[in-house]
Amino acid sequence: MIEIREGEAGEAWVAGLPARVEELSERWSLRVDGEARYGYVGIVVPVVGADDSPAALKVSYPDGDGAGEAPALAAWGGDGSARLLARDEAGFCLLIERLDPDRSLFGVPVEEGVAEIGGLLARLHRHRAPAGVASLRDASAHLLQTVPHDWATYCGDLDRRLLEAALSTWRELGPYAGDQLLHGDLHYGNVLAGTREPWLVIDPKGVAGEPAYDVIPAVWNRLDALLAMSQPQAAVRWRVDALCEAAGIDRGLAYRWTLARAVANLMWQLRTGHEGPGGEILIAEALLPVC
Repeated sequence: MIEIREGEAGEAWVAGLPARVEELSERWSLRVDGEARYGYVGIVVPVVGADDSPAALKVSYPDGDGAGEAPALAAWGGDGSARLLARDEAGFCLLIERLDPDRSLFGVPVEEGVAEIGGLLARLHRHRAPAGVASLRDASAHLLQTVPHDWATYCGDLDRRLLEAALSTWRELGPYAGDQLLHGDLHYGNVLAGTREPWLVIDPKGVAGEPAYDVIPAVWNRLDALLAMSQPQAAVRWRVDALCEAAGIDRGLAYRWTLARAVANLMWQLRTGHEGPGGEILIAEALLPVC
């Protein structure tokens, strides 16, 4: 995956992974305790420490997308999230509390998963964003400049009211997005079963901003369940409403930020050719009448 995405630099990074894992294991007195798993940004190796305590060694490709993970985990200190046990100087190699990678909220009914995510978001959002995480204010200013061009290039047949609603959110709410610590990508697969608590959060992007920004990952994931409903747009609004109730998030703000984020993600997909979770148009159209 990384070789395809990053070309020669990605190939070199992948080739150096065994030596990097060995160096970190020696530095932190770790012993490999199972097979490595890999994802979009890197690998996770189960390890045990010198005291035989289990942990997970995560080595991520060093790009801007993962820069906020270590600061976010450190700021939460295990309050709803996996604990950060150690980090390298750059913040892309992390030693984290080990959770069960085979048990995520993808394995529970959607209604239960939404409630769990909402409760975890309420805890995560109690913390102020530290230095080193992205700003929703800055992202909003950037999107105001770039999305109209992308829309004109790729979306001539779509309802322009979706664009105008998104621009209105970034223009009116973006400058006042605040500094609460957001996860940025809290979907069902980023909540794993733990021993310290039943469910804990992993893989934050780390964003400073408005809690309502964190709603959409649990809406556009498990898209098949939405599409199977007789009224999928009503099901979209139900997920947003249920998350807001569980997390204590303002519903009106959630409708606006969720629509805006759906539009932004659609533009990114069309511009880059990458596939996203899908459902962006369904979500935006479902929320347009209530924004």
